[in-house]
Amino acid sequence: TSKKAKPAETGTLLDFDFDAPSETPTDTVPSVPTPSVTLDELLGDFGGMSVDQASSGANYTLDSVRTTHELLHRMSGGGLAVDYSFPRSAASSGAVPISLIFNNTTDQQITDVKVDDIDLKGGIEFTGFDTIPLISPGQSSQIGININFNDTLQPANFTLCCSKGRFPCKIQPPVGEMLSPFVVIESDFDDMKGKLKGMHEVTGECPNPGKDFGTISQLVSETATTSICFSAEADCLKFASKTVAQEKTLLMTLNVGDVIKITVNSEAVVLGSMILKDIIKAIES
Repeated sequence: TSKKAKPAETGTLLDFDFDAPSETPTDTVPSVPTPSVTLDELLGDFGGMSVDQASSGANYTLDSVRTTHELLHRMSGGGLAVDYSFPRSAASSGAVPISLIFNNTTDQQITDVKVDDIDLKGGIEFTGFDTIPLISPGQSSQIGININFNDTLQPANFTLCCSKGRFPCKIQPPVGEMLSPFVVIESDFDDMKGKLKGMHEVTGECPNPGKDFGTISQLVSETATTSICFSAEADCLKFASKTVAQEKTLLMTLNVGDVIKITVNSEAVVLGSMILKDIIKAIES
């Protein structure tokens, strides 16, 4: 079961920070390569996303609405409910940051919440948390952990222990959460794309259900942690990422029309194929 968390708080739907010199008026937007649509048309209304400049007025990292996932249902956890989310904050050593939210849904104290029996495969590394001594009735506690999935699709298996018992759990992130934004200008994007052909390129398409550039960009950013590379090509969206653990390049190109044609070029072949499927699913939903 998944449910939407509140989006990051922003003053406006589009929050630009161009780090302009002091003599430059704050409402002046630096020039960017002119695509077939204007910047406003391209970005549109992102429905609450913030857009921060990533490089020289030409790349932006998209901060999408966060989604929480159920790790432990209260009925299975003796009244302890646990959800998790991916805050997409920076982490060291190739790890994916994950937030755990513990909710005591009972009228009794829950004590000694900790992790045990960590079972990792495929080179996964798990950095846990200190024991939570007490969660009062009706209260919540939130902590952060880091898991290095080593760019694999293996889940991290572990046991949550507390005064209510021992509960086996696992976390397997969506493929898009195993990526990080990659800032690149269009000429470098095209050069890298040209080198990732053959088995490193997958393509697909789906009918455009009437979604504009802004909505499509939002859906891509919700599906994958990525940076948008503004393109001078007509009706084209380009996104660049690297895998978190091994920093392998993954590029996404969307040609938008009545049919949306999607090309993914990736050093990580399996992840590229899965991202393609996830993007098509997000657009069609």
